Amino acid sequence: MRWRALTHRFVAVPLALLAIVVAWNVYIAFNDHGIIEGEVRDKAGAPVAGATVIFFERNFIYYEEKQRATTDAHGVYRFTDMKTHIGQLEARTADGRKSDRRQLRLWFRSQDTEVAPLVVEAPRA
Repeated sequence: MRWRALTHRFVAVPLALLAIVVAWNVYIAFNDHGIIEGEVRDKAGAPVAGATVIFFERNFIYYEEKQRATTDAHGVYRFTDMKTHIGQLEARTADGRKSDRRQLRLWFRSQDTEVAPLVVEAPRA
């Protein structure tokens, strides 16, 4: 009789929703350090060391620069303590090459994420 009561839709649906909410909050608790990381590559796929990666945060009207990071010898960059969930990333090199701006949308503030490689190209004429 108890099993039948637990499988009734007025009990099973709220229990399922509760399980989903608890699982989502546990996931957030383990993935909310504000780490955004990725790599910068050239058109041939080689890593670009010393490139500057700029994070632009969206405000009400436009995107403004919030933070910069420099790539290491393997072309890897890392932003820490990012408290936003919408922004754009762009890579620039000292010789004038740059990537297209990459839109970044996260599920929640401070979500840890790994971004697909930013590809730098020569300026278009």
